[in-house]
Amino acid sequence: MQYDKAAWEKMGNSFTNNYEIGITDFRLNIIETVIKLQPECSNLLEIACADGWFIEQLRKFGYNNNYLGVDITSNLIGRAKNRMPNEIFTLGDAMELDQLADNGFDFVMCAGILMHIPDFRKAIMQACRVSKKYVIFSTYGTYLESYNVHDEKNSFLNYFYNLKDILTSVPPTFQLMEFKSFKRQNFDHMFQYLFKRAE
Repeated sequence: MQYDKAAWEKMGNSFTNNYEIGITDFRLNIIETVIKLQPECSNLLEIACADGWFIEQLRKFGYNNNYLGVDITSNLIGRAKNRMPNEIFTLGDAMELDQLADNGFDFVMCAGILMHIPDFRKAIMQACRVSKKYVIFSTYGTYLESYNVHDEKNSFLNYFYNLKDILTSVPPTFQLMEFKSFKRQNFDHMFQYLFKRAE
């Protein structure tokens, strides 16, 4: 399965980052986790960086290490570069990060995107492949059966995964360090998983 890249480019032209509403509980948890692990992580890869909101917040919170942002949408990459001109952003597909080396990043962040990816298992494997130490995933989830919801506005399917979906997709070289669930009003939960590569 592959993205409808034309649809994503169209979406990118009118993208409004709902992160602008502020730093909610699960976003703050990601920021605090990155900052806490900064002493042992020299660089950070953000998969699906959109318009650069997260790295802007991380810098405000004191993140000082190297960063690379990847997104499939050229329009959003352009907006990210305008927003944070001193950062590095590049085009990339979460399911095919072939341009990135194995174990190339101490920390890999994949926040709020798995639910939009046609083959989430492939994206998880890619994130783990390029991670040397830590990976954090944040995605809509359910404790029961997985299901899809059609987003009529953007003509996308949103994929809601249960715990088993995610836990069985991460390679055995990674161990779950932390799991958190944040209740949302308009869908089941926002799940966050922090994994560490086994030494």
